[in-house]
Amino acid sequence: MKIRRMGTLPDCTDVQEVVIANESGMAAHIITYGAVIKNLKVPDEIGNMDDLVLGQDTLEEYRRNPSCSAAVIGRVANRIKGGEFHVNGRGYWLERNDRGNCLHSGSAGYASKNFHIADGGDDWVALYWKDSAADGFPGSVSLEVTYRVMADDALDIRYRLIPEEDTPVNLTNHVYFNLSGGKDATVFNHEMRIMADFYTPVTSDRIPTGEIRKVAGTNLDFTNRRTLGEVLNETLGLDDNYVLRGWGYRKAAELWHEKSGRWMEVYTDQPGIQIYTGNHFDGSLACKDGVRYEKYAGICFETQGFPNAVNCSHFPDCIVRKNTVFASRTTYRFHIGPQPEGNGK
Repeated sequence: MKIRRMGTLPDCTDVQEVVIANESGMAAHIITYGAVIKNLKVPDEIGNMDDLVLGQDTLEEYRRNPSCSAAVIGRVANRIKGGEFHVNGRGYWLERNDRGNCLHSGSAGYASKNFHIADGGDDWVALYWKDSAADGFPGSVSLEVTYRVMADDALDIRYRLIPEEDTPVNLTNHVYFNLSGGKDATVFNHEMRIMADFYTPVTSDRIPTGEIRKVAGTNLDFTNRRTLGEVLNETLGLDDNYVLRGWGYRKAAELWHEKSGRWMEVYTDQPGIQIYTGNHFDGSLACKDGVRYEKYAGICFETQGFPNAVNCSHFPDCIVRKNTVFASRTTYRFHIGPQPEGNGK
C-alpha cells in the first residue's frame, strides 16, 4: 500500500490517504477520516480506468460533508426513533439530527472519526477506532474495518467490533456509486435488481412502521431488472430498506451501466440493504474535480440491520453482548461485458 498525508485536523492529528490495488490495476483510495472510500478506480470495457464513487477532493470538504459520502457509519447506522432506546432496562438518549430522530449516530458518529492504520499490504488495509460511552451509547467499543481489493476486481469490506457493554450495533458504508465514472450526471440510465421480496415501510419521517410488506405491485419492486430512471421519474427518489432473501453471505443486489459495459454485484451477510439515490443533492456541495452533484448523481447500497431495530423487538436483533465479537462482510464485485446466462432480465 501507498500512504500520503492528506491533511491535518484541528487537534493536530494527521489524516492519511492509503492506496491499495490488485495486479490488474483496480485501486481504492481510503482516507483515515471516517474510513472513507475516496476513490475506487475500475476499468471499463476498453480498459479505461474510471472513478466509480462520489466524493470530495480535500479533507476540509469531507469535514463539512453533510451526507457521509463513502464513510463508515456507526455505531448505529440509519435512524433511531426519537434518538432514544433502552438496553437492559436503562435508557439512552442520542443527538436528534433528523426530524426529531437520530440519523447515522449523529455528529459523533464514525463518519467524523479519524481512524488509525492498524496493518496492511499492497492490496489491503485495516483501520482501527475505539469509541467511548461519551458518544451516547453504552460502554466503549473497539472497531476494525478492513478494506481489500481482490484479484477478481472486487472491493471487500469486513467489520469486526467488540463492545465492553451490551450495545446496539449497525455498521455500513455510505458509498455512492455511479458506474459511468462521472460521464453521466445521474444514475437514470443504470439498471438494478435487488434480491428482496419485502421491504420495511416508513412514516413521513422515515421511521419504520414495524410492518414487513411485499414489494410486489409497488414502485419498490426490483425483483426483476429495471431502469432506475423509470422509477425515479415516478417517485421522489429511493430511500428504503429491503428485506434480503436468505441468511449468511449471499448476493444482495446488482447494478448495470450499459454504455460503459460495467456491472456490479453486491454481497453481504446482513439482513437488509438500504437503497438511497442521493435525493438530497442539489448542486450546492463542492465535489471531485469541481463537479457539483445534482439529485440522483449516485446510488448507495447500504448493507445493514433494519432501521430502528433497537426499538422493534420483531426485527433482527441488533444488540451485541459485551466482550463478544460482531463480524460482518460486504463485497462490491465489478465486471465488464455481458452477464452470465441466468442472471439477466
